[in-house]
Amino acid sequence: MALFLYSFNTVAPLILVVAVGFLLKKLRMVDDAFINKANKVCFQVAFPLQLFRNIYDADFSADFRPKLVLFTLLGVLATALLLCLLAPRFLKGRPTCGAFIQGVFRSNFLLLGLPLAINLFGEDHVAAISMLLPFVIMEFNFLAVVILTLFRESDEGGRQKFHIGRAAQDVIKNPLIIASFLGMLFSIFQIPLPLFLSRAVGDIGQIATPFALLLLGGQFDWKRLKGNLCLASVATVLRLVVVPAIFVALGVWLGFRGEELGAILIVFCAPTAISSYVMAQNMGSDDLLAGQLVLTTTLFSSVTIFLWVTVLRALQLI
Repeated sequence: MALFLYSFNTVAPLILVVAVGFLLKKLRMVDDAFINKANKVCFQVAFPLQLFRNIYDADFSADFRPKLVLFTLLGVLATALLLCLLAPRFLKGRPTCGAFIQGVFRSNFLLLGLPLAINLFGEDHVAAISMLLPFVIMEFNFLAVVILTLFRESDEGGRQKFHIGRAAQDVIKNPLIIASFLGMLFSIFQIPLPLFLSRAVGDIGQIATPFALLLLGGQFDWKRLKGNLCLASVATVLRLVVVPAIFVALGVWLGFRGEELGAILIVFCAPTAISSYVMAQNMGSDDLLAGQLVLTTTLFSSVTIFLWVTVLRALQLI
């Protein structure tokens, strides 16, 4: 019960912030024009600075575990590739495919990873999660940019022909890719940031998640949610149940136990990344579906995380 309450208390504030955003829109304190402009600020400034700061603060050499890193990165890549092959066969509309794929393969590991690991294993046994963070964060963002670039429509609304040169250019110019590269560069070569600049980057980066949640609430539409209910339900089950079941089982088979298996569980069972909604809106994807997946997976993750941990602890695997 304590674990369930912890999981609930971890995700409930996120839902509450979304509710505040919804209320602000209903009270007409914000409008669509403000939300659209603020989303661009999140995408081009706040989230890149948050990403840069997290990668910059990471120690890539600390307690490096190549087997765990390789397994996790390949697992995320395999999930994304399989979804890219299957989703277009069942879904109509390239933007919808892109949002669906991103919502299933990309978890909120950045926000929930360390807090969940500390609760499960204590502050002295979170090396596996800390070591995985920069690698998984960079992979999530790189794959998300590539997938949303591929699964989008042209400005005229028709199906866009794929041009590898243009796609590569769009990926390279993406603010999150630039932030990842700079963060890794500054971290590996230990380039110090002046104190005033470090604080400014940190302060702006800290507003990214709550601000995005407020904007998500401001764009929430109950009527349109009903139209996507079936698709959102399928994606939620895949994100919270099917994907973690596959990779936790593979991890057990390959001999991962304790905090390493716990790290694998958290990567694959965490709800959809909050930044996926902001990226979808700014990259021509289905931002409505992306926002719904953030909400539904976050809401139900308090139950599924509790069940996953309970089962694995009962089997003495973590």
